[in-house]
Amino acid sequence: MKKLILPMVLSSSLTVAGIVPIPFNEQVAVVEAASSFKDLPSDYHALKQIDYLVSKGVISGFEDGTFKPNQVVTRGQFAAFVARALDLKASNITFKDVKSGNSLYTEINKAATAGIIKGYKDGTFRPDLPVSRSDIAVMLDRALQLKGNYTKTVSLPYSDAGSIGGYAIESVKRMAAYGIMGSAENSNKFQPATSGTRVGTVVSIYNMLQTIASTKPVEPPQKKDTEMTAAELKAKYGEQKFAFRSRGDGEIYQTSFIDRYVSYFNQSYNTFNEYLDSEKDASLMQYRLDYPYSETIHYNGKAYRSSEFYIENIDFVDDEILPVNPEKTGDFSIDLHLASNDFATYVKDNVLINRLTNLSYFKNNKAFVEIETILKGQVDVKVSSNKLIVKAKNTVEFTAGSKKVFVNGISQELSTAVEMKNGKFMVPIRESANLLGLFTRTYTGVDVRKREDITRIEIANFPLPEDYRKN
Repeated sequence: MKKLILPMVLSSSLTVAGIVPIPFNEQVAVVEAASSFKDLPSDYHALKQIDYLVSKGVISGFEDGTFKPNQVVTRGQFAAFVARALDLKASNITFKDVKSGNSLYTEINKAATAGIIKGYKDGTFRPDLPVSRSDIAVMLDRALQLKGNYTKTVSLPYSDAGSIGGYAIESVKRMAAYGIMGSAENSNKFQPATSGTRVGTVVSIYNMLQTIASTKPVEPPQKKDTEMTAAELKAKYGEQKFAFRSRGDGEIYQTSFIDRYVSYFNQSYNTFNEYLDSEKDASLMQYRLDYPYSETIHYNGKAYRSSEFYIENIDFVDDEILPVNPEKTGDFSIDLHLASNDFATYVKDNVLINRLTNLSYFKNNKAFVEIETILKGQVDVKVSSNKLIVKAKNTVEFTAGSKKVFVNGISQELSTAVEMKNGKFMVPIRESANLLGLFTRTYTGVDVRKREDITRIEIANFPLPEDYRKN
C-alpha cells in the first residue's frame, strides 16, 4: 500500500480530551486515502471530505492507522488546518505562548498574519484549548473574506440561536448562508460552546473550499417571516423587547414584539416589519388618547422618547416630560408614578423595570417613597432591622421611627420621621434625595382627573429641570 509521510499535526504540549502528545519533530506514516483508515468504514458519511483534505496535506491520520474522527480539535490545530488549506504565506507574528519549538508555530503565525485568528489581550493565543464551534465559524468567516466578498447571511433556524455570542453571530449566519456549517450533529441546535471535532472541522473546511471554488455559491431558500419560529425571527430582527404601562391597572408589563407576532399577528401581516409599523402607530395613538394612564416604557432598552418609536409633538402631551435615557455612563433617572407599584430606572443603554412592596403616599404634604427599593442597584444601600444606610454623593443613615439622620456622620433632622411599612423604609423622598446629593422633579396636573395633585416624581443623580405643572 502506498504511504504518505506527513508531520504530525498535534501540538507538543496537548493534554485536552485524551489527545495523545506527540513530539513536534516526530514524523509518522499516514495512509494516503481516508478509506484506508481502519476506524472509518467504507460508507462513512464524510469519507470524501477526509480523502480530499488528506490528499492536500491539510490533515493526517495517526501512527496506529486511525483517523479518530470524534477527537477534539484545539485552537492551534484548527488554525494550522486553515493555513494549510489556503496555502497562506509565512509571517513573523508571534504570540507569547506559541514558541518556535511548537510544531504548529509557523502555521499559527501564518493564520495570524492573514487576520484569521486573533490573540487575547494578554498577548497569548492559547493554542492547546479546544476550539469552539463559535470560534470555528469566526475563523472560517475571516478566511472566506480573504477570497472574495462573501456577505450573504440568513436567519438562523437553531433553537439555541440566542446563546450565540455577539462576536460570532454574523459569522454563524454567513456559515449557514453558504452551507459551510450547519447544526450540531443530530440536533436542531448550533451549540456554540461545543468543541469542534476532527471530522467536523474537516467537513467545514472542505465546504469553505468548495464555496471559494464555486463561481456562484448555492443560496439556500429564504423562509417568509410568517413561516419562521420566534427563535428564527429573533435571530433575524433581534429580541424586539418592549415594555408598557397598562391603562387597566397602571402596572408595567414586558413582552417581545416577536413573540406577539408569532402568537397573534403573523396571519395578519406578511412581514414582521409591517406588524412593527402597526405597533408604532398604536403607541402614538396611546399617547394621544390615554397618557398618562398608559405609555411605552421602553423599546429594546431605549426610552420611548429615545427610541425609533418616538414621533415629536404628540397631541395633548408635553414631549419634554417624557423620560429619556441619560447620555453619560453611570447616570440614572428613576420615573415613579405614585399610583403604581412598578417603576422604571433609565440608564444610558437600558431601562430597568422594578416593583415596590408599598405604594408611595403623602403625609404632612410630603411624598413618602420606599427608598431602599428605588435606589438599590444604582447606589450602595445597606439595610438592618431599624437602620438604613444609603451612599450616593453623600452617605445618609436613616433610623426607623426617627427624624434624626446622619449625613456624612453629621446629625441633621428630617421634617417628618422615617416610617416602616411591611419591613421597608418609607422616607420623605424630596428631603432625603436632597441630603443624598440627588435631584428630584415633581409633575403636577399630568392626570386630568387630579389637576392639583403631584402624580409623578423623577429622581436622578444629575440636575433636572424645575418642577412641572401642566397649564
